[in-house]
Amino acid sequence: MIFFQKQLAAFLTLSLLRSPAWAEKRDIPLSLWGKVADLTTGCSHWKLKPQVSIPALEELTVCLNVKLKVQGFLPWTIFMYRHPEVQYAELGMGGKEGRLVVWMFGEEWTTPLINLQLWRWYTLCVTWSHTKDRPTLYINGSLVNITAAHTSTPIAPPCCQLAPNGSLTLGVGHAVYDGNIDIIPYRGMLGKISLFRMWGRERSEEEVTSLSCTEGDLVKWEWDNWDTASCDPVSDTSLQCEWSFYEVNLQFVIVRYDKNTTEPYTARDIAHYWLRQVLPKEIYLHKVYAFEVTRSNTEEHIKTPSGDGLTRWATENISRFRCLAYTNVIPKWDVAALQREMYNDLSNNYTDPSGLLLLLADTSTIYTTPVESFSLTTIIPPVVMTGSSPITTSTIKTTSASTFTQPATTTHTITRTPANVSELYFEVKVNVSITGDCDPRQILPTWLNMSLPDDLMMVLDLQLLPKAERRHPERKYRQTSNQVSKDGFSRESFIFQVQVSTQQSDTTEMIDRLRQCLLMPYDNGSVSIAAEHVQISRILVLQCDAEAQQTLKGLFMWPDTTGGKHATCACPKNSRRSATRLCKLSQWTRWMEPNLEDCPPVVETIPDLDHVEVTSGTGFDVVEMIEDLLRNHSNLIYKELVTVLNKLKDIIRVSVVTPDLGQALINVISNILESDSNLGPFTNTILNLTEEVGDKMVGYEGSYTLSARALAISVVDVVPAQFSSLSFGVLSDWTGTNPEIFINRYPSDGTVAFISLPSVLQDTFPQHDLNQYRPRIQFQFYANPLLFKLQREQRKAVLNTFVVSASVTNASSPIKDLREDVKIMLHHLQHNAHDKVQCVYWNFNKNKGHGGWDDHGCRKYNSTPDYTTCLCDHLTHFGVLLDVSRTQLDPVHEQILTIITYVGCGVSSLFLGVTVVTYLAFEKLRRDYPSKILINLSLALLGLNLVFLVNSWLSSWGLYGLCVAAASTLHYFLLASFTWMGLEAVNMYFALVKVFNVYVPSYILKFCALGWGIPLVICILVLIVNRDAYGPDLYTDGESTFESLDNSGTFCWLQDDVAYFVSVVAYAGLIFLFNIGVFVVVLIQIRRMRFNSPAGTRRGLLQDLKGVASLTFLLGLTWTVGFLNWDSKARIVLLYLFAILNTLQGFFVFLFHCLMKENVRKQWRIYLCFGRFRLEEHSEWSNSASVGVLAKPREKFLRAAIPSVRSVKSNSTDSTSASSDSSQRDSSCRRPNLDLFVTSLICLPTGDEPDATRNNYQCDNRCMSHYLTAA
Repeated sequence: MIFFQKQLAAFLTLSLLRSPAWAEKRDIPLSLWGKVADLTTGCSHWKLKPQVSIPALEELTVCLNVKLKVQGFLPWTIFMYRHPEVQYAELGMGGKEGRLVVWMFGEEWTTPLINLQLWRWYTLCVTWSHTKDRPTLYINGSLVNITAAHTSTPIAPPCCQLAPNGSLTLGVGHAVYDGNIDIIPYRGMLGKISLFRMWGRERSEEEVTSLSCTEGDLVKWEWDNWDTASCDPVSDTSLQCEWSFYEVNLQFVIVRYDKNTTEPYTARDIAHYWLRQVLPKEIYLHKVYAFEVTRSNTEEHIKTPSGDGLTRWATENISRFRCLAYTNVIPKWDVAALQREMYNDLSNNYTDPSGLLLLLADTSTIYTTPVESFSLTTIIPPVVMTGSSPITTSTIKTTSASTFTQPATTTHTITRTPANVSELYFEVKVNVSITGDCDPRQILPTWLNMSLPDDLMMVLDLQLLPKAERRHPERKYRQTSNQVSKDGFSRESFIFQVQVSTQQSDTTEMIDRLRQCLLMPYDNGSVSIAAEHVQISRILVLQCDAEAQQTLKGLFMWPDTTGGKHATCACPKNSRRSATRLCKLSQWTRWMEPNLEDCPPVVETIPDLDHVEVTSGTGFDVVEMIEDLLRNHSNLIYKELVTVLNKLKDIIRVSVVTPDLGQALINVISNILESDSNLGPFTNTILNLTEEVGDKMVGYEGSYTLSARALAISVVDVVPAQFSSLSFGVLSDWTGTNPEIFINRYPSDGTVAFISLPSVLQDTFPQHDLNQYRPRIQFQFYANPLLFKLQREQRKAVLNTFVVSASVTNASSPIKDLREDVKIMLHHLQHNAHDKVQCVYWNFNKNKGHGGWDDHGCRKYNSTPDYTTCLCDHLTHFGVLLDVSRTQLDPVHEQILTIITYVGCGVSSLFLGVTVVTYLAFEKLRRDYPSKILINLSLALLGLNLVFLVNSWLSSWGLYGLCVAAASTLHYFLLASFTWMGLEAVNMYFALVKVFNVYVPSYILKFCALGWGIPLVICILVLIVNRDAYGPDLYTDGESTFESLDNSGTFCWLQDDVAYFVSVVAYAGLIFLFNIGVFVVVLIQIRRMRFNSPAGTRRGLLQDLKGVASLTFLLGLTWTVGFLNWDSKARIVLLYLFAILNTLQGFFVFLFHCLMKENVRKQWRIYLCFGRFRLEEHSEWSNSASVGVLAKPREKFLRAAIPSVRSVKSNSTDSTSASSDSSQRDSSCRRPNLDLFVTSLICLPTGDEPDATRNNYQCDNRCMSHYLTAA
C-alpha cells in the first residue's frame, strides 16, 4: 500500500510539472513589489479597496515612488485621501508650477521650486504627528522645507487625528458624493506610481531613509489592497529596493505514508528543514513557527503549483499547518526578486529523504513581506479556518511607540486648532567677520540683541562652532582662534535658535525678515560686524517625547518637555534631590545627556545588581552597567563574582544574542578574566557562559568572530554534506591587544594557538534528522591561564600555554573516541628546552564538579622549545602542562649551567682518559681487584661524558636512527656508570664486613658481566617495550602535518615517562641507597678506629676528610643532589652544585686515585720523567709485591693457617695503594699501609681469645687505613 501511495504521489507531481500552466512563468499572487501603476489618459487611476480600512490616526507616514512622464504648469495629483463628511482633502500630494504640494486637513503646503526630472524615480514620504502643526516632506530621504498657502475656501483648522474610513485614489484627485467616488477630471498625473504604503505612526528622518524598503502596516503594496480597474500593473525592473529582513507566510500540508500524525512541534522542525533545503544559502532562517490549521465543514483544497487546479485534501494521514518564518538575507536582495525566489522555491512539492512524508504548499498563501526587524516576542498561534477558497491571513504587529484605538461609535467629531500660529521657531547658522579688538563670545550676543527686534524675536541659545564645523564658502582667508587676531580681524561661525512671535502665517516672509535683520551692517565705533552666508531652518519639532531611561542612578521617567527647557525628575534613591535633562531645541529637537550629579547611585556596588531586573529589551543596558562597575574593581570577591555571572546568565537567557550584544558580553567576561580575582571556583561557569554566547548568537551569515583582550570566540555554521575539515587559529603580538582570529588558514609566525578538526567529525552531525538548526562549530580562545586552576596532585606542573577549545552545537551524539584525532598546536608561554610537557583537556566533572585537567584521550604528538602539538580523540578545552620540577628557571642561569656542564664533561673526559691509560700502561698498578674495578668505572664515565658531548651534534643531522642510537648509547653508559659505582660499594662491603670465609671464583669476570651486562639488558628491554622511547622531541612515528616552527635545541634522550622513571630514576635510587649504606658503615668504622687506635697511631683530621671525599666521588654519592633538586627552595644552588660535582666526577677520580697516590706518581717518574725527576726502579717493588719476600718462618705459618687466607687475598677489596705501595715496609700497626697479603698475616688471631679480639680490632683499623690511604 505504501509503495502504491508513493507511486501515486510521484505520478501526480510529474503531471503537474508537465502541465502548460506550470511551463509558463509563475507570478506571485499577492505581491505588487516589482510592479507599477502606469497611469495614462486611458488608464488614469487606482483606488483603495473598500475592505481596506484606515483608522483614525494621530500620527502617520505615507511613502511612495513616482516617475513623471509629463510635467506641466497645470495642477496634477499623485494621491488623495478624503472623508465622506468633509469636503476637502484630508491628505494628499500633487504638484503645480514646478513645486510639490501637500494637502492636509484642507491646508495646502508647497515646496520651493524643485526640478523633478522626467523618467526618473523619486521616493516621496509625508509624515505627521498631532503634536506638530504641519506635515513633513522628504524627497529621496532628504527633508524639504514646505510652507503653508491660503486655501480658496477657509476651513476649520486641523484637529488631533486623521478622519477614519475614507477613500484613497492614486493618480487623480476625487470627491465623495452620496458614498460614490467622483474623479476630478484634468487633474491626473501622467507617469508611474509604485510602492504606495502607509504606516500608523510618524517615522523619523533616519527611519524614512533606512527603512525605505519595508512594507506598510495600514496600506500595503498588495493585490488585495487595490482596485486596479482596467489598469493592470506593469512590471518595471528599473525600480530596485534592496532589503535584508523578511517575514514569510504560507500554508502547507504534510502527507505521511507511515500512518502517523504530525504534531505542531514536529511540523516546525520539518518546515525548518524543508526551508533550509530549498532556499538559497544567502537566505538565513532566523525563526520558524508552525501553527495547526483548523478545517471547516466545507470542502477543502490545496492549490497546486499548476495554478489552474485544486488538489483535494484527504482526511487520513494529512496534517495542515500555517508557517511563519523570519529570514535574513545577506547580502541584501531586491524585494521583488526575493519574493519571486521565495514563491518559486516554495511552490515545488517536497519529499523527505526518508521517503515517508510529502510536503505541499498552498501557493495562493505564499507571501513574503519586508519588515523593519524581527519580532522578539513569542508568537501566539492564531486560529486559522480553511474554507472552500483560500483565505489569506496576516499578523498585524504594533510597536510600543504608537497605539491606535478605534472610536466607540461611528459618529466622528472633527475639531481644528487655529490656523495662524503665534509662535515660530527657527535655527540660524551664520558666518560673520569681526573687525576690532574684542572677544567674540561677548560681542556676538550684544550684536544679536541690537539687530533683532525685541518685540518680535527672542534669541534662545547661541553656540560658537569650532574650526572643524565652520564654513566660509564665499572667500578664502587665514583662520584664527576664537579670540581676535593680531591684525584685529577674525572670522567666526555660530548657530542660534530664535523664537518669533507674529500674527502672520507666511513663514517665508518671516525668514526673509530675519535674514534682513542679520545682514544689516553693525558698527559701534570700536567693533564692526558683517554677516554672510546666513542659513535659516524652520524648527518643526518643538518638544521631546516622554522617555524612560535606565542608569546606574536608577530609572528616570522623563516627561514630554518643550524644546529649550529642562525636565526635572526626582532621584529614585532620594526624592528630595532631582536630576535635570535638557530638551535641546534645534532642527532635530532631541534629549541631551542628563545631569545626574545630585542623585546618589542606586546601583553603586556590584551586589546592587541583584535588584536590577533583566528583560529582553534591557539586556544591553545591564551589560553596560556591569562594564561600568567593573572599571572600578580590579579584584572581585566570591559574592561579587556570583552576582555578575548570574546576571550575565539572565541576560543570555532572556535576550536575543545579536553580534553587538555578544561582543558586549565577551568584553565583560574578558574584563573578569583580566582581574585579579580568584576564578578557580567559577571556571566551569565562565566556560559555559562563553559557550552559550556562541550557541545563541544570531544575525550573521556563515561565520562570525567576537574578540577581546583575554577571550575570543568564533562560530561557524556548517552544512553536514559539505563538511570536510575545519581549522581555527589565533595570532597575537603579545602586547595585550585583541587577538586576531583566522579560519581555514595554515599557521604562521605569531600563532599562539591552532586547532584542526578532522573530516570524521561530520559523522556526529544530524545528516537526515529534521533538526531545527543546522550544526554549528564553535571555537574558543582563552588568553588567561589563571582561569584554569591546577589540582593538588598537579602542584608540580603549570599551564604553559593558552587554552583553545572546539565544540559542536546540535551534535547528534557526544563527540569522543573519534577515528581521526583532533590536532592542537599551542605556543609555550615559557621557553621549554628539554623539559617535560603533557597534553591535557579540561574535565568538567573532576575536582567535585569544579573541573580539572585530565589527559585521557590526549597525547603529545611533538614538542619543541616553543610549540607543542597534541592529538586528542574528542572535543573540549585543550592545554599543555609543564613539569616545573624539571623546568629551567632562568635563561641566564640556564646558559651558565650549560657552560659548566660542557666544560666539566670535557675536563672529566680528558682526565678519565689519563686515568685509564695510566692503569692500563703500568701492569704493577692493576694487579689487585680495586684497581681493575676503578678501570671499568673510569671507562663507563668516559663513555658517558663523550656521548653527552656529541649528542647535540648528532641530533642536528636530523636522522632518526642516528638519534635513537645516540640516545640509547647515552642511556647505556649512564646505567653502566651507576652499576660500577654500586659494584665499588659491593667490593668495599666484602672488604670491610665479610673479611673472612669469602671466596668468589672469577671475581672480576663476574663483576664485569654485571657491570656491563645489566645496563645492556635494561636498554634492550626499553626498546622492546616501546620502540619510540628514544629520540628527540622533533621526531614522531606518524606523518607530520604540522611542521615545527622552531626545531633548534633538540637532544637525543629518553622520551617515554615510564621508561625514564623506571630505568633511570628508580635504578639509580636503588644503587645510591645501597652506596649510602656502605658509606655509613665506613664512617662508623672510622669512628671505631679513632677510639680504639693506640695513642700516637690515630690518623689526622685532614687524612680522614680526604678519605671521605674520595669515597664520596668513588661511590657517586654526589648524584643524590639531583633527587633533592626536584622539590627544593634552594633549587638554583643545588643545580649549580649538581652540575659542578657530577660533571667533574672524572677529574676527582683522577685527583684522588692517580695524582694523590704515591705509587702512581712513582710509576710516572720511572717511565715518563727525565733528568733529575726520573726515579730508578729498585727492589722495593719486589719486596712488597708477593708473599715470597717474607721470611721463611712466616711462609710456613701462612700455609698452616685456615684456608680462607688465600681467599682473602683473592677477594680483597683493599685499596690499590695497600696492595702495591712499595714504600710500606713496616708490618706493625703503626704503619697500616701494607700489602693486603701481609695485612692478612698480621690480622690472624694468635693465642687466647683476648689477644685474638685485640688483633681483630687492629686488623679492622688497618683495613680501614688501607682505603683511607688509597684516597
